[in-house]
Amino acid sequence: MSHNLCNLSRQDKYQIQLEYEASFWAYQIKRGKKTRELIYDTINARPLSEQDTLKQKFEFYLGLMLA
Repeated sequence: MSHNLCNLSRQDKYQIQLEYEASFWAYQIKRGKKTRELIYDTINARPLSEQDTLKQKFEFYLGLMLA
């Protein structure tokens, strides 16, 4: 089964981008390239509408990677 991401709505693409960023930050923590504090500073610099989603996704992916 394949999915064409170009056919998704703008909001769905935006949510995928937020998930990608959160998973990449978790990967950087796992590899020791960044600290949790630095990631949270980055998240807190984002618009308020994104912050909760990014924090939830970041913690989710960090939990998966560190388990």
